[in-house]
Amino acid sequence: MQNFNPVLHGFRASAALAVLLFHWGSGIGFFPQARAHMVITGLNTDWDLGMLVDFGWLGVPVFFVLSGYLLASQLLKQELNQTRILRFWLRRGLRIYPAYWLQLLLLLMLSQVFSFMPQLTASADIVRHVLLWVNLPPWMTTPMNAVWWTLPVELSFYLLLPFLVLLSDRIGWLSVFIGAIVLTIGWRYSVMWLYAGENYSAHQAVLDAVPGGLSTFCSGVALAYLLASKRLPTQPLRYLLLTVAVVLSYLMMVWLRSNLDSYWSGHWMLGVWNPIMALIICVLMFSLIRPLKGFQWLSSKPMIWLGNISFGIYLWHYPLLMLLNRTILSEWKSPLLSVLALVVTLVGTLMLASISYYYVEKPIMKKR
Repeated sequence: MQNFNPVLHGFRASAALAVLLFHWGSGIGFFPQARAHMVITGLNTDWDLGMLVDFGWLGVPVFFVLSGYLLASQLLKQELNQTRILRFWLRRGLRIYPAYWLQLLLLLMLSQVFSFMPQLTASADIVRHVLLWVNLPPWMTTPMNAVWWTLPVELSFYLLLPFLVLLSDRIGWLSVFIGAIVLTIGWRYSVMWLYAGENYSAHQAVLDAVPGGLSTFCSGVALAYLLASKRLPTQPLRYLLLTVAVVLSYLMMVWLRSNLDSYWSGHWMLGVWNPIMALIICVLMFSLIRPLKGFQWLSSKPMIWLGNISFGIYLWHYPLLMLLNRTILSEWKSPLLSVLALVVTLVGTLMLASISYYYVEKPIMKKR
């Protein structure tokens, strides 16, 4: 497989924007006022487009599947030894930490100005943030920026990946993939047993810890092995797979939304919904990894550019939304102001993400 695939840049951009929309306008977002107006009527049915905003958090598993696929595609071509593994870990650390440290420094400065910003008063908390030891035992430190919870999980996947590849070469990628699914489901049900009777949303950091999300990452790894050994099917078959994946995605979202309260109270789907959704995301990627007619926009120049700065989009949108919500737009609550907040957030996020990419991330990636 080629190291650079413009379609996957489009996927990455779409995932980052989906997370931004979720934090902006979902039912638990900063500006949900426009949410009630996202319903259209057609075919004698009301179609709630806002449900897509509510499920924008699915951009996170898309990131994990993409990482698993892209990085495994690189490693499975190499004969892994200690030097190459260490170099791989160093490169991945340099991809995450510099942009993160830049934001951490700026948020620490902002927290001295705005009292509503999360504060780090203990030196131990600052050290743990510098190391990105957030939402991890034994302290379970709450991150200053809520989206940072995914970063230590992603870094843990990076640490595991060389061993997953070595194990896949020895016992077969399918065995490793099945093992990851069993471990993930077992972990999630174990968490449900451990905190039985409680609202599991309070323990989401434990549910979605590395074992609880391993099958999502390994879905991408499995896809890398599959595409390395087999040719893509014909376009008609890929259209069929795409249609099935889209329909299943919609049904999964409706299923979860219809049972959301019982889901967090211990419904059995809490153990299996995420692994199933990761498989569906894989099918979507498999269908579109080479552009189909009507989907060339995924590999367009704007989408490639958004994919380049997607890490910055992911990092910066949340604090911007928080600042708008608590300062300029704190007293103005209307659908129109909600849309204005989205426009301002998009413009500000793209500017900050561009600065992060061109002045921090890209220079370091060139020199590393």
